[in-house]
Amino acid sequence: MGTFPHDISMPPFLYVALALFVIWAIILFLSKRTRHEQLVMSVIGLVLAPGALMLASVDYRSVGVAAGGTVGIEDLLFAFSLFGIASVIYQFVFGKHIKRFRGERLFLSHPPTHWLAHLIIALGIWACISLTLNIVLALSTIQAIIVGGLMVGTYVIADRKDLMFDALLSGLFVSVLVFTCEQLFFVRMFPDIASGYWQTAQLSGLALGGIPVEEILWAGVVGFTIGPLYEYMREMRVTK
Repeated sequence: MGTFPHDISMPPFLYVALALFVIWAIILFLSKRTRHEQLVMSVIGLVLAPGALMLASVDYRSVGVAAGGTVGIEDLLFAFSLFGIASVIYQFVFGKHIKRFRGERLFLSHPPTHWLAHLIIALGIWACISLTLNIVLALSTIQAIIVGGLMVGTYVIADRKDLMFDALLSGLFVSVLVFTCEQLFFVRMFPDIASGYWQTAQLSGLALGGIPVEEILWAGVVGFTIGPLYEYMREMRVTK
């Protein structure tokens, strides 16, 4: 995001994005059965990235659109990879498969359009909840996004209890993955830049290894909510 005061040829956060993309590519190559889901959710993450990053730059990150910068290739690649990984990591790690429920609740001439529309609506609800929390309760942008995502994810697993482990473990895996990548390829490689990357005065002040706890939590919420959302909207069940 934006321009960093450094003398290397590419933005430091790009190393994190590239590390995530390598993992994304490995999963895509090794797991044929989840490729469609991974690609669809990655594209959705790519589409959502500019708006989400614009909001994050207001009171979460010290660089970006609000600071006179732009949404960089590293941000788009990060969002693309993160959403794709979050959507299939549970199935990939545990070798799970998905299959459609017996029978259809609705018979539609264009079922992909139907479930994709519902998926977009669900993400829109997440955005509306987050915006409301930000305005009414004066939560920071990232805190509002975390709470909004938890509410959407909780609704999903309340309605589909078979997706509970998918949501919980996807959230855990994604948070650990993002923390590890940011720790190895950002905080340790560029400690001076990383120390000013987040607006810590606007956050809780809690950090783990130089990374604000909100960064780890929102990554976990992406896994928690995005992980089971595709199966939920397509009426698919995770099986062995």
